[in-house]
Amino acid sequence: MTNLVLENIFPKYFTPRNIEQSEIWNKNISFQKGNKFLIVAPSGSGKSTLATAMLGTHFQYEGSIKYDQQVVKKLHLEEIVKNRKDGVSLLFQDVRLIKDVTISENILLRVFNKDRKQFIPKMEEYAKRLGIENLLNKKAENCSYGERQRSAIVRSLINPTDFIIYDECFSHLDLNNKKIAFSLINEVSKESGSSVIFFELNEFPFEHDYQILHL
Repeated sequence: MTNLVLENIFPKYFTPRNIEQSEIWNKNISFQKGNKFLIVAPSGSGKSTLATAMLGTHFQYEGSIKYDQQVVKKLHLEEIVKNRKDGVSLLFQDVRLIKDVTISENILLRVFNKDRKQFIPKMEEYAKRLGIENLLNKKAENCSYGERQRSAIVRSLINPTDFIIYDECFSHLDLNNKKIAFSLINEVSKESGSSVIFFELNEFPFEHDYQILHL
């Protein structure tokens, strides 16, 4: 997938705050593969509603979302699920690790049917960069929220999709860990050619070259 397009998107069942100032609702926006975006979205603006719609988990909106030329609303569920393997992924705000399996098992779920052994060195490297290498054999339910958040970031990068969406993925990290995670995400996305789309309450408190849009 090379383009993720929003055409006059507007939520069906609520009116977002700041609708008049929004640079996305009711606008035509094209996210091109390889480009980086930071969507600043205050509470009540529909951030998670839009992020999950872009993943294809619901159609509670007017307008169209397209994966290249394909209208997501018209895709069969199997095609949407297939796109989540290679096209679009979302790190949800609530992380969504499986609690009773280990961190490494959670991370390697993202490789699907590929040979897991070939991803282990990469997983260990990313985990070390984020300071969670000692947690790989620990069950997710025994980790803190910040540790699970860093683990979920590793999972998002182990087998990256064309478009990687992050919904407040740094909310439980201190500034130093935010910078480290941001650097790793940039490095991996550059290598893979992926687009990164961050949804955040505020702009990042450090320098970056992302295109900023206000929801």
